[in-house]
Amino acid sequence: MRLERRPFFYGWVIVGVAFVASGIGSGTAIWGPSVLLLPMTEELGWSRAEFFSAFLVRELLIGLAAPLVGPLYDKKHWPRVLALVGAALLALSMALIRNVTELWQFVALFGVLGGVAELGGGFFISQALVPKWFVRKRGRALGISIMGVGLGALVFPSAVSGLMEAVGWRDAWMWFGIAVGAISFVLALFLRTKPEDVGLLPDGRSAIGGRTQTGPPFPDERSLTRREALRTPAFWLLLAAFSLVGLGITGFQANWHPFLVETGFTPGQAAAGIAIYGFMSGIVRPGWGLLGERFPTRHLLGGVSIATAVLIAVFLNVRGMGALLPVMFMAGVIMGGYLILRALLTANYFGRDYLGAVNSLFRPIVMGTGAAGPFLFGALYDLQGGYTLAFLAAAAAWGSAGVIVLLAKPPQPR
Repeated sequence: MRLERRPFFYGWVIVGVAFVASGIGSGTAIWGPSVLLLPMTEELGWSRAEFFSAFLVRELLIGLAAPLVGPLYDKKHWPRVLALVGAALLALSMALIRNVTELWQFVALFGVLGGVAELGGGFFISQALVPKWFVRKRGRALGISIMGVGLGALVFPSAVSGLMEAVGWRDAWMWFGIAVGAISFVLALFLRTKPEDVGLLPDGRSAIGGRTQTGPPFPDERSLTRREALRTPAFWLLLAAFSLVGLGITGFQANWHPFLVETGFTPGQAAAGIAIYGFMSGIVRPGWGLLGERFPTRHLLGGVSIATAVLIAVFLNVRGMGALLPVMFMAGVIMGGYLILRALLTANYFGRDYLGAVNSLFRPIVMGTGAAGPFLFGALYDLQGGYTLAFLAAAAAWGSAGVIVLLAKPPQPR
């Protein structure tokens, strides 16, 4: 059946693909490896900073390559090609970690090969493709698709922890890679770049001559090219804010599991706390999306960022499950809004026609600070033997980002 003749709008298939791909993206980049940190560093004799050097390489590679790859997400067939290649490389890179004995091998596999694989899926699908399929319903569509990021925190810590206990950390990497690679390959087959490629318009309106269009009319969006976006103050303010959050989110979350274990929680309790966060951050995202359709997204995103700064300071003092569960519950509710609101704000400010190209301009610096987060936090841990200073730095980054977002007014038409 041709896509334009299906009884449902194919944009929701893209949302479903992005949902699962986002979960795999966060699970393979943050949550799964964080569970494997302790057994790997203990057996192989690596420091935390050495372990996280692979994360640094991965994020830097993605950031440097994004401006080249980003415009391909605006072309007709390229997103599907990138996703298929990425799925194969993802499975290969993770399965081969089973055999590592030296740090350079882990950096090459997780950092370099894994970084190349990530260019074809996960967050790229959610942030570059989903907004092309929706205008009036963009908030809820992004909310559902990025809800998958929470799925990563909900599923992967417990799944990888159980797998590690059953077969050891080496075979856990292998089966982990095979599973996520196979799922990603199937998902890639369903990708289409934009509704116009299959005879549709955003939000389910048909572009086929003579057919009745469904859904309320909406004005044409103004889409900014790369060059036009670079000329707006909003772009540079958002770049600064997103970069600060990159430093504050990856380093902070990647160290949740080891921090909790070292403050008296069992690995199972730590995984359970993170699962609460993952569950809540997932289910609240459509709600944040609906709020983003009704209220100024800039104000919502600024508020979420500042509230997260306060939450991090509270997290440092969590002791016992009675305190951990409500804190992780609130972390899910608050931090669950960030990715959806960031993607929504970017799409609303710069339009959908060149979104892959414009989004890719943020990535070199944002991914660079994101890469530096785990490495910096690991180095501070090695230096001081604790996470206090590192987590306070994350809180400062989030708070500063919130203030900057509030200053970033929408681009004005020239």
